[in-house]
Amino acid sequence: MTAEARAASWRLALSATLFGTMAVLAKTVSRDVPAPEAAVVRFATGTVVVGALWAAGRITLRPRRWGWLFARGLFGGTAVLAYFSAMQRIPVGEATLLNYTQPVFTMLFAWLLLGERPLPRALVALPVTLFGVSLIVGIRVTDLRASVGELLGLSSAVLSGVAVTAIRASRRHEPDGSPGESAWTVFSSFTLVGLVVSMPTVLPPFGHWVAPTARQWILLLAVGATSVAAQLILTEALRHVRVDTAGVVSQLAAAVAIGGGAVFLGETPSPGFLGGAAITLAGVGLVVLGGNPPFGGRRRV
Repeated sequence: MTAEARAASWRLALSATLFGTMAVLAKTVSRDVPAPEAAVVRFATGTVVVGALWAAGRITLRPRRWGWLFARGLFGGTAVLAYFSAMQRIPVGEATLLNYTQPVFTMLFAWLLLGERPLPRALVALPVTLFGVSLIVGIRVTDLRASVGELLGLSSAVLSGVAVTAIRASRRHEPDGSPGESAWTVFSSFTLVGLVVSMPTVLPPFGHWVAPTARQWILLLAVGATSVAAQLILTEALRHVRVDTAGVVSQLAAAVAIGGGAVFLGETPSPGFLGGAAITLAGVGLVVLGGNPPFGGRRRV
């Protein structure tokens, strides 16, 4: 590994830590404020950052692949709503772990929509991951609120799988030589479309805005700041490391969320959950180590 790639790996670890921290902050504030409000603030923060940098001439946005960019924002925004709503119902570590099964679903959607055939080792990951998830979900099968939360957590992973596939499609170079979208263009589509998707959940007639207190505003803005910082660090680091490496390091976010939930929120994980988590992470690991092409590449069927 080159020095540049090693430094990028450390940045990926920082990004994953920030994502895990964001989850703990979102769980904390969601005890008093509806989860969709945290999602709206997250997207609004990202939109403000992109708008400010664009207005200052620091970044250039030239969208071309409108369909894939819209899909990135629509499915990514809906995934965040599902993820935050899951955290309001179940422990933050459990919601984060379910959300981070996303690489398994990205593998399936990239195969279906982009023709990126996974290696046999990655295909084994699907039943392994689903078995681990079934152990986690089965812990409180009689608790309706928990079951809804777990379903939302898993839904966020499926939706994220479509969103990441859209990123891959929009970022890659086509055979005719046309360049892919820039990282900033893809990020701006996520924040802007995500904001549009999430706004109806906090406004009449589908939702309502609960005025946060000063403390809650601090937590909400911290959710937005950590998520944007994590996303920007991740985007920059992906220029220097393989996607499979990024997939492995990203699982640190689930560990941070589980640990943060235990230390700060009193969510002590049970042995059954830890067993299911170990199997689930093993399945995800099979996917990310199974050989994903870089964002600019394409595996032939």
